[in-house]
Amino acid sequence: MATMKLHGNPMSPASMRVAAVLFEKELDFEFVTIDMRNSEHKKEPFLSLNPFGQVPAFEDGDLKLFESRAITKYIAHEYADKGTQLIVTNDSKKMAIITLWLEVEAQQYDQAASKLLWELHFKPLFGIPTDPKVVEENESKLSSVLGIYEKRLSETKYLAGECFTLADLHHLPTLHFLMLTQVKKLFEPLPRVSAWVADITARPAWSKLLIAEAEQSRASMATMKVHGNPFSMAAMRVTAVLYEKDLDFQFINIDMMNGEHKKEPFISLNPFGQVPAFEDGDLKLFESRAITKYIADAYAEKGTELIRKNDPKKMAIIGLWLEVEAHQYEQPAAKLARELHFMPLFFGIPSNPKVVEENEAKLSVVLGIYEKRLSESKYLGGECFTLADLHHLPTLHFLMMTPAKKLFEPLPRVSAWVADISARPAWLKVIAMLKN
Repeated sequence: MATMKLHGNPMSPASMRVAAVLFEKELDFEFVTIDMRNSEHKKEPFLSLNPFGQVPAFEDGDLKLFESRAITKYIAHEYADKGTQLIVTNDSKKMAIITLWLEVEAQQYDQAASKLLWELHFKPLFGIPTDPKVVEENESKLSSVLGIYEKRLSETKYLAGECFTLADLHHLPTLHFLMLTQVKKLFEPLPRVSAWVADITARPAWSKLLIAEAEQSRASMATMKVHGNPFSMAAMRVTAVLYEKDLDFQFINIDMMNGEHKKEPFISLNPFGQVPAFEDGDLKLFESRAITKYIADAYAEKGTELIRKNDPKKMAIIGLWLEVEAHQYEQPAAKLARELHFMPLFFGIPSNPKVVEENEAKLSVVLGIYEKRLSESKYLGGECFTLADLHHLPTLHFLMMTPAKKLFEPLPRVSAWVADISARPAWLKVIAMLKN
């Protein structure tokens, strides 16, 4: 799990500035989307991270920072040996030149560029008319700055020398958006500035950021939100259904190690303090199986058909095996996953042999019944994959990493069923979340 967290918004240039450094440094981090439309940046818990109520905020272990340029400088220094070298640590003169152009970006370029960005890009998005006077004034200011850049870039390939540095990187977010506006005309007569813009905006790290930000933006626009933890079997059950249904959703990570599931604002979503919780517009749900059944029913026409709404008899069979999963299979399977996987791996607590033996015996009986059922139909609920099969996936995934795997091996039909449902593309997307 990444120790670094970037709390921001995909459309925020300041958030993008920090993310760009993290991508250049090839560092793992978690992007926590702050819903600025609903003013999450002006409320707790975000205000405890940035009292000014502005994105981004940043965490690296117990270190908490805000102000994007302070964050980027910290990352560039602290992780100087990782990825792209964005500063010079062993040459005071070269570092002084980098610092000079960092200050130029912040004090000269950004003053005009950010105002133009607001007027010509963001205001139209919000349906607010542009102020021509402000545009004219700041185009003039930016033009003067770019003229100085043109001269500087006749002397060196990049602003601070012959190598790409933090001084160049800090320009990327505003440049990206300005190139989508009429301000692009200010760059066109300047060949060296134009070449520099083309160079730095083509960097692989920046391209990765734009792809990631597009995905984050798409997720942040989704009306569905899953509040959970990627390693929670219950949360995995819900995300599996959403992926099978090809539905957009935002996954909001709940830090269970720090007890976030036992505090507000999560408790207002699930008073039992257990993940996951789920939102679809104004609907709020908890209990993973209630959530999956709602999604399968409300979005029956989307993606994989997981229930049979129009056939009561087929639906009854699916309902039967959903109950078997919840009341027969899940009881021993979850206890074994906890004893054999989660307790040793996450908490360093040895397994209880008595609990393991007792629940292996119970699960073995259940799997014997499954073997017989799967001799009659390809899947538990019939000839097609349904919610009854899907609900098993999280516990199966973790059990296959433990000695409990031996219970499945003598059962050819059960083993084939496990291999089949575990290879589904939607489930592989859920597993990929564990690696982020």
